[in-house]
Order: sequence, then structure tokens, then C-alpha cells
Amino acid sequence: MKLSVNNNESKTYKSVVNIIFGVGSQVFNLLLSFISRTIFIRLLGAEYLGINGLFTNILTVLSLAELGFGNAIIYSMYKPLVEKDEDKMAALLNFYKKAYNSIAFIVFIVGVLAIPFLKYLVNLPENMKNINVYYFMFLMNTVLSYLFSYKSAILTADQKGYLLQIYSTVIKIVQFILQIAVLILTHNYILYLVIQLLCTLINNVITAIKTNKLYPFIKKKNQLSSKEKKNIFSNVGAMFIYKVTAIVVNNTDNILISVLVGTISVGYYSNYYLIINSLNTILNTIFSSVYASIGQLNAGDDLKRKYTIFKFVDLCGFIIFGVCTICLVFLMNDFIFLWIGNEYLLDNWTELAIIINFYMAGILNPVWMYRDTTGLFRDTKLISILNCILNLILSIILGKIIGMFGILIATAISRLLTTFWYNPYMLFKKFFKKKPSEFFKNQILQVVEILFVCLILSVINKILFKEMTIFIFIVKALITFFVSLGLIVILNYRKEEFKYLYENIIKKFLIKLHLIKV
Repeated sequence: MKLSVNNNESKTYKSVVNIIFGVGSQVFNLLLSFISRTIFIRLLGAEYLGINGLFTNILTVLSLAELGFGNAIIYSMYKPLVEKDEDKMAALLNFYKKAYNSIAFIVFIVGVLAIPFLKYLVNLPENMKNINVYYFMFLMNTVLSYLFSYKSAILTADQKGYLLQIYSTVIKIVQFILQIAVLILTHNYILYLVIQLLCTLINNVITAIKTNKLYPFIKKKNQLSSKEKKNIFSNVGAMFIYKVTAIVVNNTDNILISVLVGTISVGYYSNYYLIINSLNTILNTIFSSVYASIGQLNAGDDLKRKYTIFKFVDLCGFIIFGVCTICLVFLMNDFIFLWIGNEYLLDNWTELAIIINFYMAGILNPVWMYRDTTGLFRDTKLISILNCILNLILSIILGKIIGMFGILIATAISRLLTTFWYNPYMLFKKFFKKKPSEFFKNQILQVVEILFVCLILSVINKILFKEMTIFIFIVKALITFFVSLGLIVILNYRKEEFKYLYENIIKKFLIKLHLIKV
């Protein structure tokens, strides 16, 4: 089987297909997650919700053993895909398979050794039975996630990630139905986790079977040379640093909240985190769907086009994350209130810290995309280490002083002082060969635009909304979305990158819908 070389049109088509399937899948999964979470809270309570969030974070930290192999292997696949080098692809996946089998074993051993320390992390008013059993089920789910999953790398690199979304969605539906039935009929948390474990295994097996059919050449026993392995390990070393720092910055909050504030508070925070994480998953699907296209673009030599596409992606990122940030400011607490009740609301300052972290992480997606697909991740790893250390220190200090808000705002402060400015600086200096001043000015202007839109919407909300019902929430959500989107478009429509967006995407879409003529 020969791999075809992607032209610009096929890249765009595949990116659009990935976005449609990816976003559709994530929206559907989001709906299932909220229904499942609602039933979970009603039947098991805040204590189990806190345990669920805490163990999820602990196992995410243990996934450090992955070392960043996934991103490094995908990065290594872009060139062989463009060159139709099947032997190299087979060798890469064989190497990846061995690495992931070793990782699964390491995660299992380290996870088992961590069991005696659980008592220092779980902070509940009363002891809960079967804590170790629950944790072991989470551990096994993580270990199983590594089996066969290496084969998904070629689907991602070849812009066929939509297949992964389809399989994942079907399995999620089955998992949802079975878990809800178990909760309603038995209230048994162990059976709930067993179903999760089995569905993870089935999803990986199905993905492996499909990959073997699409790419039969990966069954070859080709091996990488020592030089090629050395180069991959060099990339893995850099990616590992990003893996460590991302986990410390994004996934230790629940652990710190559990230790410093209380495990039940983890349950309250996890409801907000579900909203943010679900939204992030949907939005990141959009960016990850064009990731391979950007990677293959950056494998070429046209620097001017690379910069044009970067500015275009950056504007799209601002429109997407800007609108979503504004919507979160005005809608998140209302949603929590209508969803599960007033007793699960966090204070306004803590909510604001959550939203700031959402925006700061999301707005730099284009920068990270170019950093990872150009190999620049080797040059920005030290600042990520500094961000990690600073975040941990500030989280502990501020967490002891002002509680949950301190833990969460520490993440924003550490980002602002490190990666938020340094990564763009290095991208412009080393890759685009330009001064980054224009980029930073644009970032400041974008924040001002968001504050301006928030001011307008605050006035509208005070006039229109005096109470909150489901119907009023829907009306408020529609007004917030369309007003924020409209104002941001008006403030940016004269930019060259917006014209590029209109000519290459919006206009073509309108023509296909027969809303305008060619």
C-alpha cells in the first residue's frame, strides 16, 4: 500500500473532516458526560465525586512514564508520510510499540508502589471503604490505555484522526448506558469502574484492527538505526520536559486542593473542571485536526506562507477562545446553579481564576502547534521547567494562605512570568526571524477587546436578566454568544488574516450553502 502525498487542497479537506467529526464527537461526549455526572452526584454524592477527580489526577501524574514518546513519534512521522516511506513508518511504529509496552509496565509498578501513600492524599471527614480497590481500578485503566494505542499515532499523523473519534464515540455510548444502568440498579462504584476499564480495552483493540487494515505495511519488522533512535530519544527528552511541566501545571491542582483544602472540595472544583475540560477538548480538537497539516507545511521551505498561516490560525484562536472566555464569565455559575444546585457553586474569585487559566492556556495553542511541529520544543524546555517549579511553589504558598483560589491563580501567575511570553519570543526569533513585538501588542489588544465586550454585556445583563431559569439561561447564552462574536468580528475584520479567513473558509462555506454566488 502506497501512501499518497497530500496537496494543499487534500490537507484542507482532511482538516475540515477531522474538525467536523472531532467537534461533533466531543459535543456528543460532553452531553453524555453531564448526564452521567448528574446521575453520579445524585446517587453516590460529593465524596465519590472527589475521589473520582483525585484518582484521575494521580494517574495522570503517573503517566509521566510516557515521557512524551507519543508527540515525538508523531513528529517523526510527518516526513516519512510526505515521502511515502513505508519502511520508515513500520520501523517507527515497531519502536513505538516496544516503548509503550515498557511504559505500561513502569506505570503499573510505580502505581502499585504508590498505594501506601494514598492515605496522605485522601482528606475526607470519614474513612471510605475500598479506597485501594478504587485506586487499583483507575491504575489498570491507565495501564490498558497504553496497549495497542501506539497504532493510533499513524492515524493522527496521516490526518485520519476522525476515525479515532468515531470509534471513541461509539464506545462512549456503550460505556455510558452500562455505567448508568449499574449506578441506578446497584449503586456499585466498583462495577462502574470495571465497565470503564473494559471499554478502554475494547476501544484500543478496535483501533488496532482498523489500523492494520489501512496500513498493512506496519506489520513489517523493520527496525530503526541507532542514529535514528538517538534522534528520537533527543526529541523525547525535550517532550518529556513538556509532559512533566504540563502535568504539574494542569493536573496537580486536585491533589493540592485535596491535601490543603479537602477532598470534598475536589468534587466541587471537578464540576467546574468538567465544563472547562470538556470545552477545551472540543476546542483543542479543532486545533489538533489541523496539527498534521501544519506539521507537513512546516516540513517545507516557504517561510512566508508559514507566517501567513500562523497569523490566520492565531486570529482563529482568539475568536474561538475569546468568545468562549466571555461566555464562561457570564454563564458558568448560572449553569452550575441550574445543573446541580446552589450548594455546588464556588466563589466568584475562584471562578475567575479558572476562567483566566482557560484563556491563557488556550490562546497560545497556535504558538504551541508551531513550536511542536518545527522542532522548536528543544529550545524552550528550560522555561517550561521554571514554570513548573514556580507554579508548584506558588500553589503551595498561596493555597495555604487563601485556599483554592490561591492554588488556581498560582497557575496563571507562573504562566504569565514564564512560558506565556517566552515561547512566542523564541518562535518569532528562531523560526519566523521576526521581532515578536507585533505579536505581544496584539495579545494586549485582544485582552482589552475581551474586557470591552464584557463591559457591554454586563450592562445588557443587568437590564435584561433579574432571575435565572432554564429558559432565561438559554436566552442569556444566545445573547452572550452572538454579541461577543459580533463585537470581536467587528473589531478585527480589517486585519489581513481576517480577510484570509473570509476568502478561504467563510466565503467557500457560504457558496456551498448557496447563500452567496461565486
